[in-house]
Order: sequence, then C-alpha cells, then structure tokens
Amino acid sequence: MPVSDAELDLDAAITRLDAAMASLRTRLRDHMGIAGIELSVVQFVSRAESGGRSVRVKDLSSHLGITGPAVTNAVDRLERAGHLHRKPNPDDGRSRLIELTDASRAKYHAAMDSTNEHLHELMSSFSDRDKARFVRIIDRVIEALDGGAPGL
Repeated sequence: MPVSDAELDLDAAITRLDAAMASLRTRLRDHMGIAGIELSVVQFVSRAESGGRSVRVKDLSSHLGITGPAVTNAVDRLERAGHLHRKPNPDDGRSRLIELTDASRAKYHAAMDSTNEHLHELMSSFSDRDKARFVRIIDRVIEALDGGAPGL
C-alpha cells in the first residue's frame, strides 16, 4: 500500500521533532553535567516545583515507569552531585520529599529560559481552541507511540 505525501510529511515532522528533543536533552545533560535518567528526574522535579507540587520517589517511579530502587539510585547520584536534596515529608514520616538545590534550580532554569520563551511566544500566537486541539493531537501521537514497538 503506497504512502501518501501527507503521511510522509507527518513522519518527517515527527522525526525532526524527535531529533530536536534529543538534541535539547543532550545539551541539557551536558550543561547540567548529568546522565540520561537523571535529566528526567531533574525535569520532573522542576516542573513539579513550578506547579507547587511535592515529589517523592514513588511519584518519580510512576512518572518515569521505572522501579523505586532505580529512582532511588538516580536520586542518590543527583544528591551526591549537589543537584537534589531530600527533606522530611510533613504528611508522611516514612517518606522524604525531593527538591532541586538552589544552584541546580538556577542552572536548569537559566538553560531553559530561552527555550521556554520561544515556546511561550509560539503558544501565545494560538487561540485557546487551537491550543486545546494541539494538546489533543500531541496526546494522540504519544498514545500511538506508546502503542508501538511491541515487546519492548
């Protein structure tokens, strides 16, 4: 079955988006001096802090889809490197909350400011209806990607 030009263009656009995201992640890892999964931890903690939400190992494990011990190892490495610190959870004495250190928060935000500025500028040019449609399209693309590559 032949593939239409529109499908080829969409595939090419998704490939370019993936490459741009990978390049951004590489630059961020290099800038922060951290490895792969550690960047995902820093990004999740940063987004949670920006939204006024607390982060526990359980939250990271659920979001990243990896085991608690694997998250704990990443958090330990980030804590030793001075990127994160743990503090007691006032709602549950058995768990601890994970936060960025002031230095890492500043370094991460400084690195992301330009990118975020461009993205906010782009999104502000969309109507609320277009933004909602865009989010639905992204969610559908994610769903299709999550459903791919069986057995992984």
